[in-house]
Amino acid sequence: MDNSHKKVNIWGISINPIRKDDFIKVIDNHISLHPEKTLHITGVNPETIFQTLNDSQLLNAINDSDLVNIDNTLVLLMLRLSGVRTPERVATPDLFESMLALAEKRGFSIYLLGSKEDVLTKAIENIKLQYSGIIIAGYRNGYYKREELSKVCEEIKKVKPKMLFLALPTPDKEIFIQNFKHVLGVPVLLGVGGAIDVKAGLVIRAPLFFRKIGLEGIHRALQNPLNYGKRYLTMYPAFIWFVIKEMFKRKNRF
Repeated sequence: MDNSHKKVNIWGISINPIRKDDFIKVIDNHISLHPEKTLHITGVNPETIFQTLNDSQLLNAINDSDLVNIDNTLVLLMLRLSGVRTPERVATPDLFESMLALAEKRGFSIYLLGSKEDVLTKAIENIKLQYSGIIIAGYRNGYYKREELSKVCEEIKKVKPKMLFLALPTPDKEIFIQNFKHVLGVPVLLGVGGAIDVKAGLVIRAPLFFRKIGLEGIHRALQNPLNYGKRYLTMYPAFIWFVIKEMFKRKNRF
């Protein structure tokens, strides 16, 4: 049976507990067979899930996605503790890399939106070095005014990319995709957030062993304790407590 579109509804969110290879198969087939339609992919981590508790617009944007990847080991563990079978974490930086490789292999053009100009241009430079055959249809930094949104959309529509990657913060990237995905004419849209910082060399990802045992967040926090450290110390415990309460609620219902 094909599990590529398997969904689980938990914590008010529809999540796809599937492997990265399944995501790539769906993306490849979608662009090849249904380029006139939109495939919206969103990654969730403890921060985004916790934010949805007080941000209905973000929650709606996530649930309006076609696919939702598990972007964090803690989310993976909490899903398993809650009884959800999940084969692996699909971290957004890893999904981003696989999509870039697919774009190069299949000749799918890409567009990047967001981040600072110098960070974005450095990321693009590194992407071109790693994927020499990739077609970059265009890019724009994330520092535009609200009244420029229509112009940004027109720029994207004009170059007709097959994949759009948004390096905007949460909830900006989720809401942007929800609001404009049906007018951009782009087959696949993914919010990549800090993955652009990784491609630019601004953030160094944890070694593979650290990622597998769920310590990638600590590695990142050590690089930028004022930003990531504060967020992890506040939102991660809050997320764990929320999940525990949800588990007890479910248990008491049966």
